[in-house]
Amino acid sequence: MSDHSPHRRFDGTLVTAPFGGENVERTARDEYRALLDEHDSEDVLVVTGAPTSTDTFRETLGEELPGAATPYVTSLVVHATDVLNQTDDRVILSDALRRELLHRFLEEYEWDTEYLQQASEQPSFIEDVDAVMSTISWQTVTPDETPELRDITAALDAFHEWLAEHGHMERGQLISEALDVLTGDAREDVVDFEAVLAVEFEEFFPLDRAYLDALAGDCDLVCIAEENASVRRTWVETGPVTDYVSFSESRHGASETPSTRPAATASYFADETDPADPETGSVSVLATDSSDEQLAEVANEIEALVGQSGWNYDDIAVATKQSGSAVTDTIEAFEQTGIPAESTTVTGFGDDPAIRELLAAVRYLAADDEGEVPDHGPEIDTERLDRVREMDSLEDGLRWWATDSGLKERIAERATPLNARAQFGNIKRAFRMAEFLEDTAFVDATWESVEEMLERAHEYAPQQNQTSATDLDGGVRVDHLQAIKNESFRAVFLVNLVDSEYPGDPFLTRLFPTERVAAMPDYPSVTEIDEPDVDATFPTTSTASSRPFARYHTEHARRRLAIGAGAADEHLYCCLYEFEDTALEERAQASRFLTEAYDRLPWVTDADDPHITSEQAAEDFLLSRVDDALAQVRRANSQDVTVSLDEVEAELGEIQDLLEKSGARGEDLRKALRARVEFANGEVRR
Repeated sequence: MSDHSPHRRFDGTLVTAPFGGENVERTARDEYRALLDEHDSEDVLVVTGAPTSTDTFRETLGEELPGAATPYVTSLVVHATDVLNQTDDRVILSDALRRELLHRFLEEYEWDTEYLQQASEQPSFIEDVDAVMSTISWQTVTPDETPELRDITAALDAFHEWLAEHGHMERGQLISEALDVLTGDAREDVVDFEAVLAVEFEEFFPLDRAYLDALAGDCDLVCIAEENASVRRTWVETGPVTDYVSFSESRHGASETPSTRPAATASYFADETDPADPETGSVSVLATDSSDEQLAEVANEIEALVGQSGWNYDDIAVATKQSGSAVTDTIEAFEQTGIPAESTTVTGFGDDPAIRELLAAVRYLAADDEGEVPDHGPEIDTERLDRVREMDSLEDGLRWWATDSGLKERIAERATPLNARAQFGNIKRAFRMAEFLEDTAFVDATWESVEEMLERAHEYAPQQNQTSATDLDGGVRVDHLQAIKNESFRAVFLVNLVDSEYPGDPFLTRLFPTERVAAMPDYPSVTEIDEPDVDATFPTTSTASSRPFARYHTEHARRRLAIGAGAADEHLYCCLYEFEDTALEERAQASRFLTEAYDRLPWVTDADDPHITSEQAAEDFLLSRVDDALAQVRRANSQDVTVSLDEVEAELGEIQDLLEKSGARGEDLRKALRARVEFANGEVRR
């Protein structure tokens, strides 16, 4: 739908900043300082394109204010929420509650098109159609050519009407509904500023631009757009944002040479230029045999960094290409090694032990008789739960059980402070679900309804992303690349830099085959495009494909790498693995983007051999030597190659000598080694 965006004229100034976080921050400070010459700081509203970057710009612009003064910084979504909280009585659904209600709504919905009727019989249908509906809702577009998309839009409209009848709205309606307020008589009741500075303007959707236009009104307006940096908007609209807007005044911000090697590498990924070596910072390629070993090596390197004076876990970020399970799997791997980790876009609801305990209790409460009580899961005190069943309020019953059963104390005892905070937050979300059932007429307020809601939230948590940012509290940041845009960390690890991931295959939805989606003129993402569209959007050339659709998504993947690399201040780690996690262990190709950077940028070097920084790492290394030897033998058999085990034999001999000198601990590790070998041979020890 990229060629259907309306052109909009703004009465204000557009400043185009060259690619790079340093250029953007410098331009933002200059423009903010100029606005402060004419207005008080409390009268200047700063609007970001994403909630995750508000803290960054608040800190950057705060340097321009005296004392403890704080800039007035918000995101479009948060501002729209504030507008509706002042003017609309409807309740804004959380992501979890919205998914639950949409699931119930679609279970009974009758589709008009034969394709969706047949697709609705598939187990993943509701999740797949939910993703398309969410995209349409946030963009407020109206597909008018593809019958199935018209059918989905009709279902979305019906869902919104159903929500409105019960006094609710979903987050995807926030900007469109708040726009109606800003263009109506109530605008003066919610506007309390004299000037607007919009940063990340390169990411503003057409609806976002309409909202900004209405928000600014007659106020002074300055917009800052970073060149070759849009990842969110270019997923739905080709070309630079300047193709769709005009301003009464436009100028180009000053460009400076990247000051660090990570920044120079990001610049290379973004526009394919070969900058001079800044000679500050480092860019390292961290290669391992498997994806699991990759995360173990990243964890080991994180511990080495944090072991240095002045380093903290929240100085570090690990970025994946996609969100959902890619993020939660990484967090889980880190937690197993004792590294605290957190995300702004994915909750740990799915693997939270506190939620599993609560869910076991709710399953018992929802069962009509003992035969329906699951015979698995945590042990529960049935007498205590029988008391809960006698209570009138679902929420009060859950809160009483959590307190009386000692759940809160168990969370505090068994979890690190960061994990405990996350678990307490998830328990509060469960309480709000019970409260929601009692306060609305959507669903019957029964324990069966609570069970269904918790089960669904627990099942889909790893696959679902939040549309709002969560607070952070001191762990390693794990998120998808787009979520760390315009943030900065002393060290950033970009994981899975293999060609099957970067660029990987173009993918928009599981609901339709990719080839069909690519030909849909009204799909709410970039689909029907030609060569000029690709050239207008990306200055890079990373593939020889003759298909514009494939070229476009290849260059988009490269730009995402540029965004991730740009978040590193001192150290950038490009991480990859050599073999896929498949039965035949096929060889994984390094990402073409990384291969080119390695060849053209002399400061991109192999990481130093890892040092053992913890007992866990020492155990993993010891046991991995046996796994590596066995893997070499398997590959030799399956790929008809010859391998030498002399080096492995020598290492195992040294390990044997070391274990003999390590007393009881050495004997324990010797047993673990023996078990590994026997398991690999198909033997089971009893």
